[in-house]
Amino acid sequence: MSRRNFHMMVCLILSVLLMTGCWDQRLLKDLRLAFTVAFDLGENDEIVSHIAIRESEKLSVGGQPSQATVAVVEGKGLTLRDTRLSLDKRIPGEFSPSKMRVYLMGEELAKKDIYSILDILYRDPKAPLGAKLAIIEGKAADILQMKSIKETLLTEAVSQLLVNSEKNTIIKNETVQTVCPTMFDPSADFSLPVLKKIETSDIEVIGMGLISDRSYTGITLDDKQSTILLLLANEKDKVAQVNMFVHPEEENLQNRYMTLSVSKAKSHVKATVHSPTDIKVTIDLKITGAIAEYPKNHLVDKKKVKELEEKATQHFLAKSEEVIKIIQDANSDILRIGQHIRVHHNKTWKDIKWREVYPTIEIVPNVTVEITGTGIIN
Repeated sequence: MSRRNFHMMVCLILSVLLMTGCWDQRLLKDLRLAFTVAFDLGENDEIVSHIAIRESEKLSVGGQPSQATVAVVEGKGLTLRDTRLSLDKRIPGEFSPSKMRVYLMGEELAKKDIYSILDILYRDPKAPLGAKLAIIEGKAADILQMKSIKETLLTEAVSQLLVNSEKNTIIKNETVQTVCPTMFDPSADFSLPVLKKIETSDIEVIGMGLISDRSYTGITLDDKQSTILLLLANEKDKVAQVNMFVHPEEENLQNRYMTLSVSKAKSHVKATVHSPTDIKVTIDLKITGAIAEYPKNHLVDKKKVKELEEKATQHFLAKSEEVIKIIQDANSDILRIGQHIRVHHNKTWKDIKWREVYPTIEIVPNVTVEITGTGIIN
């Protein structure tokens, strides 16, 4: 054997001895993957968790492909980690939350400190921080027990429903990761989508739940109010359509309304601070859009378009004032006005207790609407 071959043989043997292999492998066949979990408030302030575990049926004799099924398992405990221990005793195999896509919270539990509920997720390296969060009107377990919606597995149905509502500027995309910084920011709040079970086999997004100081206030903006709030917050997504009452004199009900498709919305916040007790905030909102529906006529008259711009401006202004009053009454600073004051008026910020001051400050919206399109007719 040549000297070169001898050296290669020694290196090969040493390499084999030093190879450690996959000591930390987790085989998929040994895991029980959970894709959706529901948290509710139980008796004596216990937390009740229900998880949806996806399983596959074995191949039939005829060789038909397996079908996914969902099993719901319940666990109770004083904390979320305690419920996890309870679930581990009821699940055959190793429970894995790594593929979790949606966390659902019952409204009564959401009125507690949300961070204390989610704390375990920020400490577990396997927890998916990109999973969506939502509040359920009533018990979250009622949604999970449905298992499927319109022949679609529950996880996919809820995820798609939330994504569609985000694209239509009805709710904001909030995940475990995105809400964390805001929960520790005394100058801002956030919102979570609120879902509701309707009839026996369907659910719907009813709007945005207002969060104040890490707790759900119990106040939910409906879908129309939510769209207005997101426009004020510069959070327009792909689509934003607003239906408005413009012709009260018309006998035909359909002819009384117009739908504006918002193509662009830009808002600017300005705060005037004279003293800690004298703060005025103005929000300038400029909306550009096209008429998506106007049953009354074809809109070929520029004078008529100008008139509709004025009516649309009045509509957005009235709705903006309504929404601002609601969020101030709920003491929920979703528009992050506190952040603006902390950055631009830091001296005043240090002298105030924002939770006490925010509901009392004057917030004035200014809205302008420009209609740039009237459809493909003429």
